[in-house]
Amino acid sequence: MKTILSTVALMATMLPGCATAPNWERDFGDASRLARASQVIDPMASSRNPGPATTDGKAAAGAMTKYAESYGYAVKEAQPPLLAIPTSGGR
Repeated sequence: MKTILSTVALMATMLPGCATAPNWERDFGDASRLARASQVIDPMASSRNPGPATTDGKAAAGAMTKYAESYGYAVKEAQPPLLAIPTSGGR
């Protein structure tokens, strides 16, 4: 009988904790959401993306050559391969 009373008393003291749980769960995660939002400087930056900057190959090659010449070394031109493999022919 004593154990039944102690079990009922224990359950009676724990019952109010279950009643307030929804109030705790309502705010669950607010701190992490606030921290994540405070790290974003401009949330609309992705919608204003103009795309990657492009340049043509001739201008890029000229810029690399001028850069190399400014430091006193020459740009090596592309050499054809030394080994030629015939694509046609018999045995």
